[in-house]
Amino acid sequence: MALKIGVIGPTNVQKLTRLTRKPANFFLKRARQIGRILADIGAELWVNSDQGMLVGVIRGYREARGKKIVILWPRKSEPWPRDHAKHYVKYADFVRKEPNWFWTNYNVVALPDICVCVGLSAGTLSELAYIKWNYKLKRGRLKRLVVIKELLRDGKFPPEIEFDIKQILTYIGKTKDLAKALKRFSI
Repeated sequence: MALKIGVIGPTNVQKLTRLTRKPANFFLKRARQIGRILADIGAELWVNSDQGMLVGVIRGYREARGKKIVILWPRKSEPWPRDHAKHYVKYADFVRKEPNWFWTNYNVVALPDICVCVGLSAGTLSELAYIKWNYKLKRGRLKRLVVIKELLRDGKFPPEIEFDIKQILTYIGKTKDLAKALKRFSI
């Protein structure tokens, strides 16, 4: 059975570029590299249907002939619109239809074995909150959260999040180190 790896991260690369002062190409190249790494290790990719870093990971995974892309999609536009994300469903090998955006964002971090964080945004912070509560209350499947420091503005999570999940949190410095980090974890 393939390792299920969820990916969370910013969907607005232009905003990420302004906040980090790194060019968009820096992030998009690494997103594709992450997708290729996940395909090369034989992982099943779990991601929400959206743009930015997420679609970059999907494209790299597809280019490397990854086994299976599971895209989570909200059945209803609640509490937020979903039309902007419909375009990305086409990349899925399997569409997992969730009741709404809450369940879409929750399940991308609750159902996979490992989650990889490819940068921060307001949406990513909400997904990290779900990870925190699931860890604290022993819910969900997630056993490990891997964070790529070069994709974060300050190279770390806010301490309020880091403190609560430090037992399942693994930082790696560079995207190129992701395969090595993932191979260390046996689920």
